[in-house]
Amino acid sequence: MGLFGGSDEDLRRRVQELERRVIALERALGSGPRPTGELTEAPGVEILKPQSGVSDLVRQLAIRGDKIAAIKLLRDETGLGLREAKDVVDGLA
Repeated sequence: MGLFGGSDEDLRRRVQELERRVIALERALGSGPRPTGELTEAPGVEILKPQSGVSDLVRQLAIRGDKIAAIKLLRDETGLGLREAKDVVDGLA
């Protein structure tokens, strides 16, 4: 039994999935460990809005209000999961 109640293999799979998501998010936000972006206001926390790493077509679809097409395209381009892609597109609209 693993450290968090599952088997060691379950934990390895979870870590691999999280690593895949981090890589996809880094690609969506632009390469490099510290993505550039516009800081949003949050009490005691600084959050970056994605400003780079998103194709012009995804941006145009989001601005036109075609969020579903923008999410699908972003997922195809970056490998992001549905939730992550939706969050990025929502930030563009």
